[in-house]
Amino acid sequence: MKSDNNENFYLNKLVNSINNQVENFKGVAGVSIKDLTTGWYYGINDELIFPTASSIKIPILLKLIESSETSKLDMLKNIEITEEMKSRGSGVIHKMNGTINLTVENLAILMINLSDNTATNLCIDIAGQDEVNKMLEDYEFVSMRLNRKMQDYTAIKEGRENLSSVKEMNLILEMLDSAQAIKPEVAKKVLNILSLNKSTPISQPLPENIIVAGKTGGMPGVRCETAIIYLANRKYILTVMTSHAGNGSSSSKQSIGGHNGSDLISKISLQTYNFFNVLDQSSKFGQGLIQTVNH
Repeated sequence: MKSDNNENFYLNKLVNSINNQVENFKGVAGVSIKDLTTGWYYGINDELIFPTASSIKIPILLKLIESSETSKLDMLKNIEITEEMKSRGSGVIHKMNGTINLTVENLAILMINLSDNTATNLCIDIAGQDEVNKMLEDYEFVSMRLNRKMQDYTAIKEGRENLSSVKEMNLILEMLDSAQAIKPEVAKKVLNILSLNKSTPISQPLPENIIVAGKTGGMPGVRCETAIIYLANRKYILTVMTSHAGNGSSSSKQSIGGHNGSDLISKISLQTYNFFNVLDQSSKFGQGLIQTVNH
């Protein structure tokens, strides 16, 4: 008697729904889901290469924390930030007047929590672009690469883009969760920062008490997000990446089936949560565990 067949049959309904959404999406989308409790995996277009937008900040953060654990970097070191060092776009540092001082740790937090581009570019300088990519190579990532800084429009025009597949975005979070290839103390610090409260396409449709550890990103035509979602008894990774997706703005009135990558991510996130929440509250045979009554 194989109870997992029961769960897989149930999850196939989720798979069919997501496949239809990806097919009807007028841009290009890739989706990857990993059940960290059972190992069940689903992917569609999961090896296609997408621009990462700000999701590439996860390996930058990982490299910073790894360097701090080997005493190569002091996360409490103060960095002086002059006007010339500030980058426009997302974040708050460029809105602050004059020279300011922030620790490396605070820069890392701003890079993730507010997706601050100034903080990110400074973190790239501190971690080292080549060193980040060497780390990714050492972990045997094939498609995930940091090829430019934030707001580097010359690099964008020249085709130097930060890239990954949804499969590898899922994998880096899986490695952080398992804390095997990555040292446990490093993984814990990275996940703590990735878990800081923020409103994203994955987290917005979920109940407020659900912990989400991940990073979203958006650029013209691109919207993506990868995250671990923690339920009471179960956890899973969801990654959705889109391209050719209009402006990707969450405020767009375009519906699913249009070009809005944020809407697609939110709809897939809610559906995935609803399925996994049922599994989280059920026995392996699908019987609800909240209240058991025999009839």
